[in-house]
Amino acid sequence: MENTYAVRRIREGLERAVSDGIGSAMAASFGRIEDLVTGRPVTEIYTGHASLFFGAAEIGPFTRFDLASLSKILGTTLLAMKRVEEGSLRLDERPIPDRPFNWRDLLLHASGLPAWRPFYEAMIGHFGPGLHSVPVEERSRLFFSELDSVGQESAPGSRIVYSDLGFLHLGRALSSDLSSDLASLWSRAPGVGLHFRPVIRSPLQERFSIEATGESVAMTEICPWRGPLAGLVHDDNCYTLGGVAGHAGVFGTLPDLLAWIGGLFRGDFVSMRTIREFSNPMADGSGGRRALGFDCPAMDGSGSTGFAFSQDSIGHLGFTGTSLWMDPVNGNYAILLTNRVHPSREDNRIRAFRRAFHEELRNHL
Repeated sequence: MENTYAVRRIREGLERAVSDGIGSAMAASFGRIEDLVTGRPVTEIYTGHASLFFGAAEIGPFTRFDLASLSKILGTTLLAMKRVEEGSLRLDERPIPDRPFNWRDLLLHASGLPAWRPFYEAMIGHFGPGLHSVPVEERSRLFFSELDSVGQESAPGSRIVYSDLGFLHLGRALSSDLSSDLASLWSRAPGVGLHFRPVIRSPLQERFSIEATGESVAMTEICPWRGPLAGLVHDDNCYTLGGVAGHAGVFGTLPDLLAWIGGLFRGDFVSMRTIREFSNPMADGSGGRRALGFDCPAMDGSGSTGFAFSQDSIGHLGFTGTSLWMDPVNGNYAILLTNRVHPSREDNRIRAFRRAFHEELRNHL
């Protein structure tokens, strides 16, 4: 039964956030995983417009968001889980023979690789600002050459450092056609319309296409070097690579994510045994704590979920202002989608807002 008081409180919070300019579009859902598994109705809240531009349409269940690093769990981790279950991937083996890290290290963000590198700068320097017209294969060769030139900053397994580079390696090693393989996997759960959007047009052309088709896509940044972005991935590195990568690139609606959670715990993708294996938290000596491919709540409550989710929970955040959390033991979930980088990534008020959102849920989950 829907908690009308909780829905009203969350809706009011989202409406205030839109009014305050934290983002132009916000969507949220929270409740019981069991309801998603069985197909019972759940809470869905939508507020705001697709952009701050005059005349932008209101958002709804049809609005696609750039899910940013949620791509790591929705796609890359899920594909790794499937490969492990099939027996074609062994976690303690090395995906790249001449590198010291193994699959487990990469999934735990314990490979020793740095968190991030601005590969897009080398890409722009080589191809120029019109790189969207360069064949993706040509872009990929240069991009992965740059990636392969980056060494470890620490020994694999010694500490947990969140790393986009690790998931770039994962995406490439898991599949030569990540988009196709994930589309096939997502199709196993009814209602999952998650997808990548290849960078093959300029941002202006992409916006014209969206307007012509009437598609609803939450705009992201008015980027200093790309201009206003809608329908093209916000992440600079993923953009220059072609829009499909192991660390970012997935677009989807709130109903897509609800269907994904339902499919995951219904066993459409992998068995519960595999889910349990991947959701087992591990920690290093300095306070870092993650599961295989998933983030975990901070034990001291200092993370974005506060104490709203138990230590058994798994989930992830996305740079564009997205988050997804699931508690397999208590049976709760919460999703928050925003375009907080619109108009600028420099606005970091999402940090306080995310925490407030989850703390409000603490009394209702």
